[in-house]
Amino acid sequence: MKKVKRIAAIVLACMSVVGVSGCQNKNPNDSTGDSGDVPAGIQMKDDIVLKDVERAKNVILLIGDGMGRNHVHAGEVYKESKLAMQNFPYSVHVETCSYDAEVTDSAAGATAIATGKRTNNGCVALDPITEEPLETIVDIAASLGKRTGIIATEDLWGATPMGFSGHADNRGDKAALLTSASTTSNANLLISYKMAVRYENVFPDAGYEKIDDVTMISDATSDKVFGGYFIDAEATSMSPDPAKMALDYVVTEALEYLSKDEDGFFLMTEGSHIDHGGHNNDITYMLKELLAFDDAIKAVLKWAEGRNDTVVIVTADHETGGLQLDPNATHQQMQAEFGYRIGECFLWTSTGHTETDVNCYINGANIDFANYSFGTQERIKNIDVFEIMKSLMLGK
Repeated sequence: MKKVKRIAAIVLACMSVVGVSGCQNKNPNDSTGDSGDVPAGIQMKDDIVLKDVERAKNVILLIGDGMGRNHVHAGEVYKESKLAMQNFPYSVHVETCSYDAEVTDSAAGATAIATGKRTNNGCVALDPITEEPLETIVDIAASLGKRTGIIATEDLWGATPMGFSGHADNRGDKAALLTSASTTSNANLLISYKMAVRYENVFPDAGYEKIDDVTMISDATSDKVFGGYFIDAEATSMSPDPAKMALDYVVTEALEYLSKDEDGFFLMTEGSHIDHGGHNNDITYMLKELLAFDDAIKAVLKWAEGRNDTVVIVTADHETGGLQLDPNATHQQMQAEFGYRIGECFLWTSTGHTETDVNCYINGANIDFANYSFGTQERIKNIDVFEIMKSLMLGK
């Protein structure tokens, strides 16, 4: 009985800090239209396209798959200090619905961020009406002469990396997605957790150089590079050093490769398995993946230190697991109560995605985002993250 009362208290206490939820726009692809009934205290930003900004040479986007605001707070409590992303000077609430549902899947979530258009759940970078391929931020960066890179801690055909490089009406159509990514995308660098051999041939056939060891990324001379960075039963041998198979190491290698282009670059990096921890209601695994993702953010910030031409953006495609966290939770409680489903200081309320808002954090390039009302009491749409990146690249 005591635990039941404690869990009820967590739910009630967290209702005020979980964040706003719901996709309340009459037109889900309208970034300037009526925002519907937004809860008190949160303002929907009508026009987030940045005005009169200097062009950012480099734009680095990091996506924590399934990373809700309470996931981030749980990481802060466990670590007993703020995560790197929480120290960014600007943050904003982001609503996450798809074209056909209030609760997005990862394919539609990635499409919204990558293209500025919402699509139906299950679709990857396709217009929900015409079913035509949508232009991505990768395409825009390439049109400006920039190198482009995509990294994920899952298979390359995963919904998020494909949202930036592939097109298909079914996120499960691996062959179609990888063929599309290899032949029609403008991605120079494609690096993932692993790559199934039966699909690898489409990349060399399209002119991509295969990387068998992550230490080779920074030295690659080809304009098109792909590879997997974890040992797989079917894959070729990789670096045996675990430290060189961590996301922060791979990101650092990728930055060295991409930054060789004098016109700059765009890089998307996904911490894919934060989502798995949420689906499995496993806070131990979720925190492990979250902190590894935050290490990658630190690596990016270290690379960008002292530069005034680089913007770093961190966000999520959706929240997974409906995580509730006692506002008074402590590090000691988190350590003592790791386990499956329920602890004294946290509670999972779902094994799926939820409509709860996520955050977007922005740092870099000496741009005064305060002039555009970027604060914790603002709320934008997932499609607006694309508009922010586009404005930064174009300088308007």
